[in-house]
Amino acid sequence: MNREKVFVKRIGIFDSGAGGLTVLKELRNALPGVKYYYLGDTARLPYGTKSSETIIRYTKQNVSFLLTKGIDVLIVACNTASAYAIPALREYAGNIPVTGVIHPGARRAVDATENGRIGIIGTQATISSDKYQKKLIELNPDLKVFSAPAPLLVPLVEEGLISGEIPEKVISMYLEPLLEENIDTLILGCTHYPILKQTIREMYPALCLVDSAEPIRDILLKEYRFPNRNGKTEIYVTDYPEGFGLLSQRFLEGNFDKIEHIDLQKLWRPHYEKKSK
Repeated sequence: MNREKVFVKRIGIFDSGAGGLTVLKELRNALPGVKYYYLGDTARLPYGTKSSETIIRYTKQNVSFLLTKGIDVLIVACNTASAYAIPALREYAGNIPVTGVIHPGARRAVDATENGRIGIIGTQATISSDKYQKKLIELNPDLKVFSAPAPLLVPLVEEGLISGEIPEKVISMYLEPLLEENIDTLILGCTHYPILKQTIREMYPALCLVDSAEPIRDILLKEYRFPNRNGKTEIYVTDYPEGFGLLSQRFLEGNFDKIEHIDLQKLWRPHYEKKSK
């Protein structure tokens, strides 16, 4: 007997910055009746250079804020946080389902590759965690996996530099060594990177590019029911750099209800951890 799908009205999404807007955009297109609460921790990005302890602490603070919005599902739209913090966040969030980005992206890459040679780019922390590599081999032990940290791509995206000579040179620097390994599929292992997808596709049209936005959408559609009207989007940031504002306008076409600066240190409620268990 098929279980009845849970009805989801509110979805919380967080990332270290603007990268998670790629996930938010995909979900809004598919599920326009949902109330979305997006948190970009722009004051403390990038997460990819931080220790695992710091990443877990930051992400708990993010989740503590989103829980005050009455969310039904939490999306960790940050590969670095997904690599290090998912178990801690699932415990912290109590009964709220938590979905990361690594497993959905890895599954999509396994289904997409034709020659069994997959490349991964991500932050230093994500690549060092080996979470993508291990998940890919778990799904298909015959795969050949090649990875490279690409730390300069996040600041490029946050500054709005997503096309032109500068990002093309940086992208080439990171991708050429992977292409020498004859990869046919590339995992964009940071939610900032899909913002550069058009530029990468123009540079390497034969390369299959994989990110987690569509797989996460498919998981939600499979697992839950959603309203079909009266959706809204609220965006919160811990700092408000000009680049974030430009990207939010570009990706959401100005179609959101509010964008607000918050101070997580003042809002941090560590006692919520006991309450949510």
